[in-house]
Amino acid sequence: MKQVNLKEFNITELRFKFWTNLTSDLLEKIESVVAPDEDGDYVFMDPYKIKNVGHLIATVVSKSTGEGRYGIRGICEVRKGGRLGKGMVSVSKLLEIMSSIKEEITVMCLLRLSFGRRQKPKTIISLPIKITDMPKTLYDEIHGIHFVKREGRGFKYEVILDLERDGTLTGIIIYNKLMSIKESILEDIIQEGIEISDGFVLRGKQ
Repeated sequence: MKQVNLKEFNITELRFKFWTNLTSDLLEKIESVVAPDEDGDYVFMDPYKIKNVGHLIATVVSKSTGEGRYGIRGICEVRKGGRLGKGMVSVSKLLEIMSSIKEEITVMCLLRLSFGRRQKPKTIISLPIKITDMPKTLYDEIHGIHFVKREGRGFKYEVILDLERDGTLTGIIIYNKLMSIKESILEDIIQEGIEISDGFVLRGKQ
């Protein structure tokens, strides 16, 4: 699995989750490389560094309701310090095993982004929104806003923007997408998430 550079995309955290049926053959392959923990979950983990920036990716396979039904959740984040215990199995091994699942699966994705003040990010609706003509309101400024794009009865994606006191702009991108479970899953999630983010945040020169 390619090691993704979250900082390159202003991402501080990436999460994903999906559910699928695991055949006894696939489950045996998972159990052959990692033993379940005390909760019965199978944990895979990789620490790595890119340009001295520490990253951690971890995935957990958990039994869900229904025969053979499992939930797979993952997180990739910028990480400082600390070492993992020995004997952890690479996430690449899990994705290699699950790549035999040919059908696309709906993946729930979340990206958390952070744009420093020096980057001069511009949002689709300028923040803060200052309240000047309503002096009796309980607030003077709006520093955050939640956008929703609908698709049928559900949401295609959600974008939450928040301007912090120090001028840092944080963004949360949430979306669901049909994907193939393969080693490029993190790259696929980032590509889709950044395409959404770029419609709401215009990044200035760093």
